[in-house]
Amino acid sequence: MPEPLRVFLDANILSSASFEPNHPFLRFWLEPGIVCLTSFYAADEVRRNARRVGHQERLEVLLEKTHLVSDAAHFRMPAHFGLPGKDQPILAAAIQCGADFLITGDKAHFGKWMNLAIPTPVGELMTMLPKPFLQLLEGG
Repeated sequence: MPEPLRVFLDANILSSASFEPNHPFLRFWLEPGIVCLTSFYAADEVRRNARRVGHQERLEVLLEKTHLVSDAAHFRMPAHFGLPGKDQPILAAAIQCGADFLITGDKAHFGKWMNLAIPTPVGELMTMLPKPFLQLLEGG
């Protein structure tokens, strides 16, 4: 049996998935062979911004099904990544926890790393937008 894919979800994916009861991004938690990961940093960002009725409750349900990982406080981000301060902890946590994929909707800051294998101490990390990743799972 193949190893499950370790998929790190950025705060914007968590927020979208928990925003409405039947959001398409809920597939991340329903797809066999995927372990959903996120950091305490990302989870806290969504908690601070979840103000709509039901959003906070749906978020907490998803977080119960998500492996929360360290915020990688001691991880040094290589300067060539060129990420703003608020995004560095996301990439650092994804690398440190050994994620296979970082899924984010943040094209502005992660765009130059999309669909590229980033070498890490434990393998490679591929950053992708959510819809192409879900299509990849479907084999298309």
